[in-house]
Amino acid sequence: MPKEQIRKRGKRKPKTEEGADAAAAAAAAAPAPALAARPAPPPRSYAPPAAHGAPQYTAEEEAEAAAAGIHPSRLAFMKTGQRPPAPPRQPPVQREGGEGGGEGGEGGEAGGEDGENGPADWTRGDRTESEFPFGVLDPDVKAYFRNVEEQIKDWEGVGSDGEEREDRQLFLTSVLSELRGHELQVSTDPETSVVLERLLPSLNDWGRRVIGDAVGDNWATLIRHRFGSHVAQTWLTLAAATMDREARGIFPAQHKEQEKNKKDDEGVLPTAGEEVTTLVNGILPTLPLLLSSPHASPPVRLLLLVLTPNRALPSLDAADGTGAGGDLVRSKRSGKFRKGQGVQGKSILGDDDETSKGKGKAAVDEARAVPADVALLRRTIREEAMAKLSSVEWQSMGADKVGSAAVQLLLEAEREDGDAETDGSLLDIVTEGLVAALNADEPPVEKPYLSAMLVSPTGTRLFEAVLKLAPARVSTAVWDTYFTGKLGKLAGHPFANFVVAHGVSRLDSEGVRAVAKEVQSVSGGRGLVKTSRTSVLAALAERAASLDADAQTAVVTLVQSAVDVKDKKDLLVPALMALKTVPFYEAILTGGEMPDEDDDRPAGIVDNSAEAKAAALASRSAWENRRNARPTGKLEPNMQGSLLLQALVGLAAANAPVLDSLFAQPTTTLLTYASSPVASHVLDKVLTTPAVAPKYRRKLYMAFIGSYEKLAVDKLGSRVADTVWATADGFMKEKIARSLIPHATDLGGDRYGRFLARKLDLHLLQRRPDEWRQAHIGIKHHFAHQKEQPAAAAAAAPAAEPKPELTPEEEAAAAKAARKEERRRKRKEAEKDEIDHLFDGKKEKKRTKRE
Repeated sequence: MPKEQIRKRGKRKPKTEEGADAAAAAAAAAPAPALAARPAPPPRSYAPPAAHGAPQYTAEEEAEAAAAGIHPSRLAFMKTGQRPPAPPRQPPVQREGGEGGGEGGEGGEAGGEDGENGPADWTRGDRTESEFPFGVLDPDVKAYFRNVEEQIKDWEGVGSDGEEREDRQLFLTSVLSELRGHELQVSTDPETSVVLERLLPSLNDWGRRVIGDAVGDNWATLIRHRFGSHVAQTWLTLAAATMDREARGIFPAQHKEQEKNKKDDEGVLPTAGEEVTTLVNGILPTLPLLLSSPHASPPVRLLLLVLTPNRALPSLDAADGTGAGGDLVRSKRSGKFRKGQGVQGKSILGDDDETSKGKGKAAVDEARAVPADVALLRRTIREEAMAKLSSVEWQSMGADKVGSAAVQLLLEAEREDGDAETDGSLLDIVTEGLVAALNADEPPVEKPYLSAMLVSPTGTRLFEAVLKLAPARVSTAVWDTYFTGKLGKLAGHPFANFVVAHGVSRLDSEGVRAVAKEVQSVSGGRGLVKTSRTSVLAALAERAASLDADAQTAVVTLVQSAVDVKDKKDLLVPALMALKTVPFYEAILTGGEMPDEDDDRPAGIVDNSAEAKAAALASRSAWENRRNARPTGKLEPNMQGSLLLQALVGLAAANAPVLDSLFAQPTTTLLTYASSPVASHVLDKVLTTPAVAPKYRRKLYMAFIGSYEKLAVDKLGSRVADTVWATADGFMKEKIARSLIPHATDLGGDRYGRFLARKLDLHLLQRRPDEWRQAHIGIKHHFAHQKEQPAAAAAAAPAAEPKPELTPEEEAAAAKAARKEERRRKRKEAEKDEIDHLFDGKKEKKRTKRE
């Protein structure tokens, strides 16, 4: 604390005395002489502008206050004991440079004298209107919805029945009654919008229609809002399921009651299809702006998916990731936020609705119907956008991070509508007249726009969509124009290699062989492995799996050249698993001198600017994912290498070099692969794919004999052991099980091994092997048929013939014989002593146990 702020001990003087003493000291002090070279500055004026009604002070008062170091108003208060009147508040003045007037406006301090010296005005003006376009939500209502969110988190996705279900239904009814009239305010509030997203999946079709009707004609404003756009996406996803039922003629009970009692003077709740139609009509005037808006574009893109019949939609569960089509709707930032909030998209009533399917599934099944009049709205949106945007604007949107996804969806809609091959279509605009040139039988010419998109981080997504969605004639022309003769450079480009990998999927056998030859012509393809850009190699292997043997052999030859195997073919798998060339792998393994780290690519084909940009993106990605597990050694299994090996294993006609190299490794290496979350998938592929010959699978079974107990007690190795057991034949199953009998006790006590021990039933195999074979292999003992004969004979025996009817004389004789037998039994019971009763009790107990 500064000295001047430390309170002195003793009696404190009144403020009036302190002020008088200060004034007297100032009057008694003689003015100090000023330097001749530096004149004294004029005294500081404390007088505010007269326009604000502030009190004025004389020059003597100002000089006295300046000498004392206090404000003139403070000095006047100490002398008179009265405060000066407060200046009247002036309305803010709207200025050209901003909102003006107050500190909160953009004109603020820099707006002029009024903005700097005038009274503070905390009204935010247009900014408040943009953040809360439908008004600020009442604090009490906001607090209520915060409590509602906590309850929804507890009930979300948890089943209910009986009274508990009734309680939840009453809770939901209460929340909806409180929500009535505040739908738009809740949707645009940063805290309660997530609550509404959690609440929507619990509503039935009627409730969803009520929410959609509450929005009315405000859809354009809602989807432009930062938080309201997410609520709109959730409502659209749920409305798709409601429209599906409406298209099949399934309506809620309230709708049927409404139709039955409908009157002309009463309002009618529109159907979900009618509300979607209202939404489309509301956004058409501003559609070009919405397509490139960071907040409005995702709902518009989702709307295009909703209007497409039989199209899967993204899941509402944030834990499922983006789901089907999610990469074209929600951004990674949006998905990360929803995942942090724990949004599950499930009903609090615990219903198995279409919105709560298993992990990895879309929210709505692919067999989804859309009313015919609603499905036509997609063409309306596309035609409206084509009419309002020029070709230059379309190309600019295709290069934009936000607008590119919308262009891709519109390209897909154009292809499904059959308009892709017409002159002036969106595909023709994106390819810069390539479609029109083909229609006019003119040779296609390379244009600068697609060439720039090919090497752009954002444009590559659009180029991939062009190759995927273009008709075969256009796709072939694009490939020949922009890729043929440049594949050696593009396959190793940090961005273009993904486009090449996407285009390979549409090539035939001759095209695959040509690509492999062209890539191998540039340093043998070693640059692809050294730079870890193996997407083209993996795409070639996946495509060749469905082609002839020549294409498969060409791909395997290319991979061997890229790894630089030469005569050391046994090192193909370990080097490729670590994604190193064989010389690098050997140098790291033996600790020898490292070879030259040059990627062997000619300097003329390296894009230095793209390489620098890719390095910056990789550095940023590494920083964002710094908490994720990373390989701890230089020879740890690599994800790209594992994926490439899995693709090579699927080549039925050419996978022998890969499998021979795999089984040339020692058992310790195979065990390491089995316990790796990356490399274990290669072993699973070997065991499950039909492209692998049975002799190679048998080699893998035998390689683990004597080591299955190590597999079983490992977290990931136990899964490989399960796959081995599921794919092995009967002879191999018994061989594996017998090798584990000495370790049965240890496996039963291990948290992972006990599952395999229970599945193999080792104790039964040790005690009764015949029953084990019959239960697990399906082999019956050669005496088993003798045990089955009595049961089969009893089943095949004819039913007992019904007893013939007796005459009255025969019935009387039978009754007399029964009475006589009963008297004989009672007489025998009376003659028994205690010893006889004791033995009879023992026999009865034995009979009961036997039964």
